[in-house]
Amino acid sequence: MSISNAHPHTQAPSQSFWGFVCLMGMVFSLSPLAIDMYLPALPQMADFYQTKIDAMEASVAIFLLSFALGQLIFGSLADNLNKNRLLSMGLLGFALASVGVALSDNLTQLYSARALQGFLGGTSVVVFALIQQTYGQQKSSQIISYIMAVVVVAPMVAPMIGSQILIYLGWQWIFFSLGFFAFITLFTQLFLNAQTANKPSINNNTPLHFNQLLKGYKSVLSNPLTLSYMFAGAASFAGLFAFVSGSPFVYMRFYEISPQGYSLLVGLNAVAMISTNLMNARLLNHLDATLKLVWAGIGLGLIALYLFIVSSLALPLPYLVVGVVLYVAMLGFTSANAIAGVLASAGPYAGLASGINGVMQFGLGALASAAISVSDSINSIPMSYTMAISGLISMVFSLALIKQVKNQKRLNLKEVMTK
Repeated sequence: MSISNAHPHTQAPSQSFWGFVCLMGMVFSLSPLAIDMYLPALPQMADFYQTKIDAMEASVAIFLLSFALGQLIFGSLADNLNKNRLLSMGLLGFALASVGVALSDNLTQLYSARALQGFLGGTSVVVFALIQQTYGQQKSSQIISYIMAVVVVAPMVAPMIGSQILIYLGWQWIFFSLGFFAFITLFTQLFLNAQTANKPSINNNTPLHFNQLLKGYKSVLSNPLTLSYMFAGAASFAGLFAFVSGSPFVYMRFYEISPQGYSLLVGLNAVAMISTNLMNARLLNHLDATLKLVWAGIGLGLIALYLFIVSSLALPLPYLVVGVVLYVAMLGFTSANAIAGVLASAGPYAGLASGINGVMQFGLGALASAAISVSDSINSIPMSYTMAISGLISMVFSLALIKQVKNQKRLNLKEVMTK
């Protein structure tokens, strides 16, 4: 059940595989770090700017909105411009914007710098298109699995790193550190690019035209195969957003777990997702990405039914924890394989599709979080039901891939026969 269109030039033996993976992981960890690393400093920042902490929390929303916009725009540009240069520009801009946040004297400067930081952080969306261009679909699924394992760890360690910097150096140095890490990532990219500077490469870049851009959007948004991959991955990820929004009340208030116990349970989820990402990348790398996504979607559907039952019957916490851990573990299979399918099915519009996928992921995640926020927090039902619905939606679109991949194969066969 493969739709891989990899060509011989998609392999890059001259470039260190692990160097490439580490670089992509560094790039993709910047935004999670920028979101979570300064959270412990919000009260101190509110005192510095002589405002309420709500104004500091708004800086998180500004970053997220700008990040989503950046993904959409840079994803569109990635198909027509040099991806490595676009990424270099983003890393440099992100680093300078981080320094700008640290040096800001008022809320206007803070918000402007955070908006710029988020927008340029959106250049990380070209990572997926760059991986697809360099290694092809099957290897892309493996690399993305490694990257997703890093992305899971980054939000967990970011507040701990930020709190230590806050204690010893002050909140400004959190953003100086982010800028420094972005510069290190940029230098790493330039070094790896220099290693292949004299190697032959194929440049598929074309001049950017508005009509071509509209054609790209029409192609991606009218392709049922690409949309099924997108919704299968984004819907499953929405369940994670539901857990993040609802678990503090469910675990610590409803089930009366201590903050330390809550941290351990969240850590258990991270271990589960990291394990399945590595399993997807190593043990199951020989299997087709679409096949793995379909089976993971079926698994999410079964877990969704389990979560419905557990919450409806108000079973003890261990039963709920098992369901949540299994759900999060399935993300190790859905996330990487879904984006690999999106990129492979989008053809020449892989960058644009990657941007749309990022916005869709954030959009469904925000919708899931909103569903938790507007519901009455009296038990585990809002969180569990939202996770379950997300899992069922992911299963429906995963199963739809079976028919759509067959249709795509028939279409490809007809095109070959008519030539």
